[in-house]
Amino acid sequence: MSIPRLYHVTATGMHSRAFRCIWLLEELEVHDYEICLLDPSQPYGPQMQSLGVKAAHKVPALEYGDQHISESGVISQFLAETYRDNRDLLGTPAERFDLLYWISMAETCITFRVPLLPKLMAQNKGLEELKAEALDPMRAVFNANVDHFESHFERSGSEFLMESGFSVADTMCGWSLSTFHGWGLMDLASERSPRTLAYLKRLRALPGFVAAAEYGEAKPGLYRRGCVPAT
Repeated sequence: MSIPRLYHVTATGMHSRAFRCIWLLEELEVHDYEICLLDPSQPYGPQMQSLGVKAAHKVPALEYGDQHISESGVISQFLAETYRDNRDLLGTPAERFDLLYWISMAETCITFRVPLLPKLMAQNKGLEELKAEALDPMRAVFNANVDHFESHFERSGSEFLMESGFSVADTMCGWSLSTFHGWGLMDLASERSPRTLAYLKRLRALPGFVAAAEYGEAKPGLYRRGCVPAT
């Protein structure tokens, strides 16, 4: 079986979406993989192309044998299917559409709403206008998305997004919630969304999450599992 090589970027207080994939590799108990940390101050595409990744222009990107795969959701689904014999994180057959929904929701819940973009990009508006017409409405959207997670956990009573247990949906949505809560863009206040906040705390305590977070302090270069520099 090929050794996965994942391309990732970190900076102070920030992990690229490749975090989802590193976390997933850990949860899938993949013992041999490589993480290539790029220089965040330089364009990603030329760096990856100089290392042999064809037509890549953003992270995450995965090399697996002759395959070059991009988009964290696609990479995550590929890894979950490839290493399913290690640990099944694809839910039950009955949960298939729920799983696909939450994998997609991981991006939808943090995406800037398209109808607000023209207002945000308008060059003739002052800061107060932009705040009133684009930023405040977007914050309301983020709050509504948190409410959606909260309602889900209230209905299901489960500790994770799938009632059957931890899955690739959690590594996908977990990065979104953790990152946007950390940046102050999603307010997971204990009095407003206690179940979602408890969910995030459970995710952040998982060994796979902790292992993925270690790359946040590493310098650009090639690493093996455990954030060990490759020689």
